[in-house]
Amino acid sequence: MKQLYILLITFFITAISFGQVNVGDIIITEIMQNPSAVSDANGEYFEVYNTTASSIDMNGWTIKDLGTDSHIISSSVVVPANGYAVFAKNGDTAVNGGFTSNYTYSGITLGNSSDELLLVDAIGTTIDEVDWDNGATFPDPNGASMELSTNKYNSVDNDTGSNWSAAVTVFGSGDKGTPGTINDFTLGIVKNQIAGFAMYPNPVSNGKFVITTNNGANKQVEIYSMIGKQVYSKTVKANETIDVSNLNQGIYVLRVKEDNKIATRKLIVN
Repeated sequence: MKQLYILLITFFITAISFGQVNVGDIIITEIMQNPSAVSDANGEYFEVYNTTASSIDMNGWTIKDLGTDSHIISSSVVVPANGYAVFAKNGDTAVNGGFTSNYTYSGITLGNSSDELLLVDAIGTTIDEVDWDNGATFPDPNGASMELSTNKYNSVDNDTGSNWSAAVTVFGSGDKGTPGTINDFTLGIVKNQIAGFAMYPNPVSNGKFVITTNNGANKQVEIYSMIGKQVYSKTVKANETIDVSNLNQGIYVLRVKEDNKIATRKLIVN
């Protein structure tokens, strides 16, 4: 009984020290397993996203695959609420392809064909896992990262290959990806069809912004969180100020419909 009591106390102290987290609180949203501008040894990285409203420190967590690759995170890596962190094989921007990382790991190789990536918290719970294949269902790009659709930001949907796509935004030395920022890919959302579409300011710093178009007609404006939850919906007139001062700081997806045409943008609220 005494030993059981000690184990329970140890578990409790560990949970407090590292913060209690649940499955899906941190998810994998981007994987660069096959860079071409630099070598795999220098350019591999992966990105995680915090789906919660509180920051999470990943110190003491384990990065691993289902084989022998394993690395224990040995310093504080605080992932902000509804924000990102980037883990890199090489943290030197001069040689890793030109991206900034939050943590440099060792002992992990991101397989170019089939492989797995697991995030295990300090008390041994697998918080997220992604198993990709050799292009059968997941993308298999060269010189571009695999990106999770922005409306599939959860630990269930990121198990499905069709919810991922190859990145299209060029960074640094010429590879494609969006390390540390919102992904390019959104399932089911049409790219800009509205002539003269513009919005300003973006990032939004005072809680208000304006949308302009050539047409100047009324618009249906919708804003979605990074996990696909609608947080704003309103029909606005031409040049009407849109007030989002009630939204938390973070990155959102803006969807605008005007005369059956659609435009989408990343919306950053500071």
